[in-house]
This record gives sequence, structure tokens and C-alpha cells, in this order.
Amino acid sequence: MLQNGSGKEKQPQSTNTDGSESEPPAGNPNQQQQPAPPAEDRKGTDPGSTHFPLPTYPKLDIKRNAVTDDYKISSQVLGLGINGKVLECFNKKTGEKCALKILYDSPKARREVELHYRVSGGPYIVRILSLYENMHHGKKCLLIIMEW
Repeated sequence: MLQNGSGKEKQPQSTNTDGSESEPPAGNPNQQQQPAPPAEDRKGTDPGSTHFPLPTYPKLDIKRNAVTDDYKISSQVLGLGINGKVLECFNKKTGEKCALKILYDSPKARREVELHYRVSGGPYIVRILSLYENMHHGKKCLLIIMEW
């Protein structure tokens, strides 16, 4: 309900597709319209609906074997961040140069990895190649292998 300058409530007027204003619905002016049912109750009822299904993402596969089984890790530091450091590494099979980000395992770190993985295929986003869960300096860590 809208209030006019006198403080009295006024029914909102809707505009028809031809640009003219329509009258408020007849009946009790204090009666409010019912909200639309939840999206799950409307499935298949409105072909022109703007509700889209959420995208599905492949499950993030966390490898538990040593990262050194698959990658040769260099001591070259490529960058430092709030959540960890990034080292240069090489795929042992292909020789491909990659970046290894080391995060101490925590719910915040897992969320960072999950969100990064979801957008990993997008433009201007560094792609995650693989993810390892290993011990590093006596602490459980997430080791993220990214393209370089």
C-alpha cells in the first residue's frame, strides 16, 4: 500500500500493456494479495517463467596421494597471498609448468577452493587442474594445482 500526502493509504495502480493505468481490484481495500507460490510448486506451470535451474558442477575430486607423485615442486615462489603461497611446479608426465597454491585446511580454505573450482572454466579465471589433501610442515593442507 502506498500513502498519499494526506497520510491515507492508496492502492498501487498498475499499468496495462497499452500504457493506460488500471483500476485497483474491487473488494476489500484492506485485503492484500497472496504471494506467488514457491518456485518448486510452480515447476512446469509457466513456460515463460524466468526461473532457471541452478547449474550443476562436477564433484571436486580431492586426491589423497602425495602431490610429489605427480608433480615436481620447485622452490621458486610465484606469489604470496593472505591465504598462502604459490610455488612453481611441473607435471612429471607432460612437463607442463603449473602453479601450486598451498592452503592450510580450514572451512574457509575449502570454501575458497569450491568457489574457485566453480568458476574455473570462465574467462580470465585461472583453471584448477587438480586438488590434493596432504600434510605439509606437519599440518593438513589443501594443495591446489593451477594452470600457469
